Amino acid sequence: MIPTGLRHPSLAFVEDQFSPSDVINNLILYMPLGIALSGTSLIRAFLFGLSLSTCAELLQLGYIDRVPSFVDIAGNTCGALAGYLTAKPFLKRAAGPRSLVLYRAVAVAAIPIAILGTLAILPHHTMSDFSNWDPAFHVAIGNELTQDRPWSGTVSEFAIYPVAMTPQQINELAGQAASSGTDRITGKVSPVAPVVERMHPEGSTTRLGLLSRQEELQLYDTLVSRNQLTLVVLMRTNNLEQTGPARIVTYSQDEFSRNFTLAQIRNTLTFRLRTPNSGLNGANPALYSGPVLKLNTPTFVAAVYDGRYSSLYVDGKRVARADLGAKRPRLPRRILSWFPGSLPIREVELGGAEILLSGLCAIGIFALCGIPRRPLNRFFLGALAGAAIGAIVWVFGISELRLGMRIFMECVAAGLVISASMETVPADDHSRRRHDALNRDSTTSVVK
Repeated sequence: MIPTGLRHPSLAFVEDQFSPSDVINNLILYMPLGIALSGTSLIRAFLFGLSLSTCAELLQLGYIDRVPSFVDIAGNTCGALAGYLTAKPFLKRAAGPRSLVLYRAVAVAAIPIAILGTLAILPHHTMSDFSNWDPAFHVAIGNELTQDRPWSGTVSEFAIYPVAMTPQQINELAGQAASSGTDRITGKVSPVAPVVERMHPEGSTTRLGLLSRQEELQLYDTLVSRNQLTLVVLMRTNNLEQTGPARIVTYSQDEFSRNFTLAQIRNTLTFRLRTPNSGLNGANPALYSGPVLKLNTPTFVAAVYDGRYSSLYVDGKRVARADLGAKRPRLPRRILSWFPGSLPIREVELGGAEILLSGLCAIGIFALCGIPRRPLNRFFLGALAGAAIGAIVWVFGISELRLGMRIFMECVAAGLVISASMETVPADDHSRRRHDALNRDSTTSVVK
């Protein structure tokens, strides 16, 4: 639910395509919610799953590159029910209290664990080159090799240069394309010859075997050695409702692994470039333009990467830019190697690790200071713990303002959640706390 870009919400974005793998993922995703609600009623688990999933899908109406779906709502709700029905028999047979008892010595240890964990994600080497490109990938027009991201339109000409063209050069090429009137670039402005150049005056739709294997290896070797590129495309789209994103030109293996991809999302464009920082899918971050496409209208598009900044131009005007070399907190590479490559590891890092560490820090503070009886004081200490972790990550591990603000607020929210889950108990009545912990019906958290 972390937005990479916002759009005007519209029901036109809703798509109800049935994908078995997607349905299974949605079922598994919401099963923990049903398990957590197994101590309540079936109707409560149903309403919680339905409401949470509906809110998530509604938010996706305003997020670029997200596809809200009623099928997802059904799958998530069924997942919550499945978790509830799975846990209910175990809950009936379970003996003893349902409260979580944390001993003070264990809880206090959470503070150094949180500090060490925060420091572990801060040291990182910013890498924004092409060292993680794959030479086995193929260049294609109009679709992925897996045939599941079709694009409807024509590409009259495209070229790939092993240099980063300047804005002036891009503007000159755009002017040549506009003045020729034949969907062709009439001249060249770069002193370096393109490593790939293809012209199709009659128009090209889907072409999967675009380059020979020798040409693809030459493309790979040249771009990886330079760590720069300029992709120039003359194109026409004949459908402004395409999503996916629909692949215009791609150098990839499938929908999750690419070296780079230029694609269409309705009347906008996106460009994804693979680097160690942006990930195997090149989507963290990806470039997203505003509404720049018109139906059956020649469009000159240029994607430029200079070794750090990725830029997207349409008809000579820059419409998107991202800093792929910005400082970002990273888990150590040895830990990253344990995860499957298809997982959104960077979102796990930024959205999960900081939340966990903030929660641990909050628990440790409560173990040392005691849990205040007044809710406002309790919330203040929890928010303070989260703010401390969030500030450390922001100051020492992040150079992007929006990313830093997001992580800071996530950490504060984590501290508040821990605060809300804590129960106020008398600090000097150990026997009563033990008695209450063993006999209480509701699910609580007690720090002893």
